[in-house]
Order: sequence, then structure tokens, then C-alpha cells
Amino acid sequence: MSPLLFNVYIDDLTFLSDTNCNVFVIVYADDIILLSPSVTALQNPFSQCEQELKYLDMVINPKKTHCIRIGRRCSVDCATISTCEGRTISWTSEVRYLGIFIVHSRYLKCTLDSPNARFIAQLMVF
Repeated sequence: MSPLLFNVYIDDLTFLSDTNCNVFVIVYADDIILLSPSVTALQNPFSQCEQELKYLDMVINPKKTHCIRIGRRCSVDCATISTCEGRTISWTSEVRYLGIFIVHSRYLKCTLDSPNARFIAQLMVF
């Protein structure tokens, strides 16, 4: 019940998808993903998301927040995404989200973390 109630609490974050058709927001419990077709289009929605969370008396933890680039220009250096206080959000080669790893590559690529992979492998035996 807790993830459902949290989603109701932060429902206003979904307005980012409505106000800017180039940005999509995925929310599950306290995990939020912002999807943008370009790096330059990401800073403004990120700042809006941060402001909305501050309004709800919540903050973004820059140590747990990461950016990942997927697409044909995935190897090109990216602009810095930063918080309102000026702390930068790191670019990384993989991001863990709900038990899967989304991997930096030319195409969307996901892998399971090792505990889940072992569990699924055991299911396949039966």
C-alpha cells in the first residue's frame, strides 16, 4: 500500500509529461525516471521536478541520482545536469531501476542483477 500512497502524494510530478511533450516521467514508489530525447532538454524538467519535490518537503539526493545516455550519440560527452544548489548529477554507464540495470549503449539494453538472474534461472529448470 505504501508505494501507491506515495504515488498519490507525488502525482503532481506527472505534469512534466503534460507540459512538455518531449519529456516522459515514470514513477514507482520513490524511484523517478525522467526520459528526454536530448540532454539539453533534460535540465529544465529536472529543475521543475526538483522544485515540485521541494514543495512537497522532499529533496533529490545527488549521490543516488544518475544520468545515462542511450542512442547513437551515447559516446559523446554530455552537458552537466545540476541541482538548484549547483551540485552536479553524475553520468554513468548503468543505472539500477527496480531490479534491472539499464545499460549505456547505442540501443536500449537491460540486464538483470545477479540475484534476480539466479532466481529466474532456477524457475526455468522447473
